[in-house]
Amino acid sequence: MEEEISLSEIFAILKQRLVQIIIWSLSGLLLAGLYTFFFVTPTYQSTSKIVVNQTQNAEKAITNTDIQTNLSLISTYQGIIKEPIILQDVITNTGSKLSVDQLRSKLTVQTEADSLVFGVTITDENPYTAAELANATASSFEQKIGGILDVNNVTILSEAVANTNAVSPNTPMNLVLGLLVGMMIGVGLAFLAEFMDKTVKDGKFIEQMGWVNLGTVLQMSEEDVTSTRFSPVKEETTTRTTTRRV
Repeated sequence: MEEEISLSEIFAILKQRLVQIIIWSLSGLLLAGLYTFFFVTPTYQSTSKIVVNQTQNAEKAITNTDIQTNLSLISTYQGIIKEPIILQDVITNTGSKLSVDQLRSKLTVQTEADSLVFGVTITDENPYTAAELANATASSFEQKIGGILDVNNVTILSEAVANTNAVSPNTPMNLVLGLLVGMMIGVGLAFLAEFMDKTVKDGKFIEQMGWVNLGTVLQMSEEDVTSTRFSPVKEETTTRTTTRRV
């Protein structure tokens, strides 16, 4: 039998199990906070920016063709800067204990559309190490690119500076996600518990099942029962009164 649920019934279910939903939401927020503050190691980024121009003749004006040629080589520079010929030199110059693969995993090359400028970004758990490795990578690229390609006009526009503001984890986002996930779990369990509950709550359920409603018994509180003529206390009092009259 297909069951339909109205919007008012949805709100009634949510209102009835609001405490459960709030508990799950706060639990998700708490778990996200514990994970963010105690189990995630903050990471930092530093970027050194480089510009490369193949035009070596200072007296020759730079044409649009030269710019397009340089732009087409940006992807080549990105690949070269991640090769061992650059990275191994960085490890040697900085005395780093990282392997080439480990250093490559920390390195990203950021480019801008239609621009000859690209950034060498290092992500590390230490902001000062990140800045040192980024500057060493840019310097090594500047020194070695001329021996790889016919390029001698490389300029480091800006050196990397240690940034003590962590880029990861994103604490506000993690907390919001934890709250939302907890809320979703709470809402899902609320509806699951409601649909799994097969007890008869009203006459509508009986009508849906095709049964005949023979009557309704109202639920009575203890005070209601005490105030009725069926109260055991009243019966006992009446008996005692009758005995005394006899």
